[in-house]
Amino acid sequence: MSVNLFSVDSIALTEAFPDVNFEEKLGEGGQKYVYKAQTQHEGRVAFKIIKSNQQMERIVREIKAASIFSPPRFPQIYRYGNATVDNVDIVYIVEQFIDGVSLRDGIKMGPMNEADALKVGLEVLMALTEISDKNLVHRDIKPENIMINSDVGAVLLDFGIARHLDLTSLTQDVAVFGPMTPGYAAPEQINNEKRSISARTDLFAWGILMYEMISGVNPFTQGCSTPAEALVKTLKLEPEILQGCNQELSKIINWCMKKQVHRRPLSPSYLLELLKGVVL
Repeated sequence: MSVNLFSVDSIALTEAFPDVNFEEKLGEGGQKYVYKAQTQHEGRVAFKIIKSNQQMERIVREIKAASIFSPPRFPQIYRYGNATVDNVDIVYIVEQFIDGVSLRDGIKMGPMNEADALKVGLEVLMALTEISDKNLVHRDIKPENIMINSDVGAVLLDFGIARHLDLTSLTQDVAVFGPMTPGYAAPEQINNEKRSISARTDLFAWGILMYEMISGVNPFTQGCSTPAEALVKTLKLEPEILQGCNQELSKIINWCMKKQVHRRPLSPSYLLELLKGVVL
């Protein structure tokens, strides 16, 4: 009988990957596990395990998307392949381990000053510019997917729901919602308006990220007890301009959070150049 992959212990993993020393689980979500590990060839790595009996084409696209990019704004993909762990077919990805603190943990410590928030924001925009140049949309920009490394700054993780604009969408047209994280997803993601998905979709999440770094709160999840409430709030609430913040920066942040796609900045590269002129 096939066991649940998420209950497989370290012995089973070591038997399947004898060259890997699994040190600790970093996280899990959906059908994915992420471990900190040591390998004989690459040293310390992030070792991802994904159940391959799920949507295989999405897994393949995730790997291809992540493999396009490289440091400093993205972790290096070392290798990937297929394996079986306790009769469960899996896909594994071995990638560079990013030593640092997740932006989520940083935000939990309290609001950031504007200069620090803008530095992180600019680095994330550099990553989004690279993504946009490859005709991709990340679609999951959130604090959990950003690591802050003391040497290189912000590093963007996880292409699990990235959209390849050159390829046919994997989301069914009849689906009520598109792939997303409530509280960071743009209205077009929530409504599964696939033709409206673009680099501006990531800029909506970037605006939320900036707002949250500076204020300490997410305007679309604050006061919500369920994901559904956050979705409704995202579709209806127009966040107030940040107070006690550089006026030009606060206007740009709200510009990114406009409900209509066409009312947001044109592209990450355009916004990046615009922000370089903001003096704090």
